Amino acid sequence: MTILETKDLRKVYGSGDTEVRALDGVDLTVEKGEFVAVVGTSGSGKSTLLHMLGGLDRPTGGTVTVDGRELSALKEESLLENFTYISHQSYLFKGTVEDNLRMAAPQATEEQLWQVLEQVKLGGFLRQEQGLQTPLLERASNLSGGQCQRLALARGLLHNSPVYIFDEATSNIDVESENDIMEEIRALAKTKTVLLISHRLANVVDTDCIYVLDKGQVAESGTHQELLERGGAYRRLWDAQAALEHYGEEAIP
Repeated sequence: MTILETKDLRKVYGSGDTEVRALDGVDLTVEKGEFVAVVGTSGSGKSTLLHMLGGLDRPTGGTVTVDGRELSALKEESLLENFTYISHQSYLFKGTVEDNLRMAAPQATEEQLWQVLEQVKLGGFLRQEQGLQTPLLERASNLSGGQCQRLALARGLLHNSPVYIFDEATSNIDVESENDIMEEIRALAKTKTVLLISHRLANVVDTDCIYVLDKGQVAESGTHQELLERGGAYRRLWDAQAALEHYGEEAIP
């Protein structure tokens, strides 16, 4: 069953000499229960695509359908109920940890709140603070980047929607937090439909399908192994990233 589908999806910013084609004819399909990744270099159109799919922005051409219905025809309440969008800039409000969690599930019990906090490995830290009443400054500036992302993920898990969209949710955080968050995303993908953007290709190796964007178009798609064997855009990205990650190792005695 197809959950999300795009046909000839286009997004143009500006006009004339300043026109920028962020998306230029993207065809993409996400089936129910699939774990799908979107990768590409910076500026390839990844985040723009997810904004279109999550209803956060409107295309200038082509279509986005959800369960066969035009996205533009769906009510905002329906989108909010069925989609959870988590980015590296997920907004955390000034207030308490509990205030932020209850935005996703107002009727949740304290036990349920602690359950998701333990799940994202924030429970121990918060028990040493003020528990659910731990205060947050504006944009949770009193937490580390990794703690902010863990809390945003906990809130997303409480929402319990059928579809989850992760837009660079592990960007600019410590390695331990990245690994923990990816572990939860993979577990979530066993029961939900998950769409993931990750700048780090190691995070998308075990997805069902990878779409590689280049200059606003789908350069290729397939599994990690299929794309490596094809030797195209994905292989070049993979090799370049591997070279960077292992740079200088030869010089280590």
